[in-house]
Amino acid sequence: MENIVKVMAAGLLFLNLIPCSSAAGSDVLRSAGLGVEAVEMPEVPLPAAGSAGQPESGSLDLFRGFGRAEMPWALQLSGEKGAGGLEKAPVVSIKLEPIRNAYLKPAITFTTGAGTKVYVSGTKAANCPDGGNSCEEKEKFFLVLTTGRSESYFVRAGDIINWGIFYSGSKTVTIDGEKYVVKILADATSPEESVLEVKGPRGVALSATLKKIGEAVAARGVDVRLGRSYKLAYGNEIVQGPGGAKFTSKLLLLMLPFPVVDATTYFIFNASDIKPSGVTFPAFERSYSFRLQGGILDISKI
Repeated sequence: MENIVKVMAAGLLFLNLIPCSSAAGSDVLRSAGLGVEAVEMPEVPLPAAGSAGQPESGSLDLFRGFGRAEMPWALQLSGEKGAGGLEKAPVVSIKLEPIRNAYLKPAITFTTGAGTKVYVSGTKAANCPDGGNSCEEKEKFFLVLTTGRSESYFVRAGDIINWGIFYSGSKTVTIDGEKYVVKILADATSPEESVLEVKGPRGVALSATLKKIGEAVAARGVDVRLGRSYKLAYGNEIVQGPGGAKFTSKLLLLMLPFPVVDATTYFIFNASDIKPSGVTFPAFERSYSFRLQGGILDISKI
C-alpha cells in the first residue's frame, strides 16, 4: 500500500490545510461563500479485530504514504536582507482571493434531481475526531461534497470504507431533500484504485477512483516555480470535533513539491504570518522573500 500513485498523493496532500485550530469567524466565512455550521457525523461501528491469519482492524489504511507536513517559521525580511543582497522584482505574483478554496470544486461532480451540481473533493482536518491531536493521521481525512451554492458536507473517509467482512461503513447526506449514500469500496492491493461511490434515489450518481479524484483536485492548484516546482493552495482551515467538521476563519497557504515523489514533505503557512513588509522562511526556500498585501502574494528572489 506504500506505492500509492503519486498524482493521487498530490491531489489529496494539496488539501491538507492543517495548522492549529482557531475559532470560527462566521461573517468571514459567509462572505467567502462557506457554511459555518458543523456537519453531523454519524457513529459507525468499529471494524472487528482480525483473527489469526487475517488482517487486524487497523491494518487497512488507504491514506498511508501521503507525506508529512512542515510549518516553517517566519523571519522578518530586514534580518535576512542584512545577510544577503537586495531584493529583486517578484518572480511570482498571485491574487489569492480568486483561488480561495478552489480545491472544493474540481471536475468530479454529480447532479441532484433538482439540477444542483455537487462537486466531490477531499481535505484533511487540523485535529482529531475528539477535537484533540492524539490520533492516527487517517482519522483526519475527509471527503467533501460541495454544492454549486457553496454548501459543504464533510464525510470522514475512515468511516465509509468497505473491505470484505472487516469494514462496512457509509454516510448518508441529504441534498435538495434527496438522500445520497457515500461509500469507499477499498482496494487494499492498489489503494489508488479504491472507488468512491455515491448512490442517490436514481441509482449510482457517481463512481470514481481515488486516483481520479486526486488528479482532479491537483489540477485546481497553482503552479509555482522557485528552487523547485510546487502546487500552491489557499483556503480556510478545517477542524473537527464530536459534532462534525467545520471551516474556521483562519486562512492557510500550502506548497506541495510537484510532481510528488513518494511520501514527500509539504509545507503549510499561516497567511497572517506573511507581512506586507516581507518575510522569509529559512526552512523553506531561504533565497526567496514573501509579501502579502491587498490580497496579492508576491514572492521575490533575494
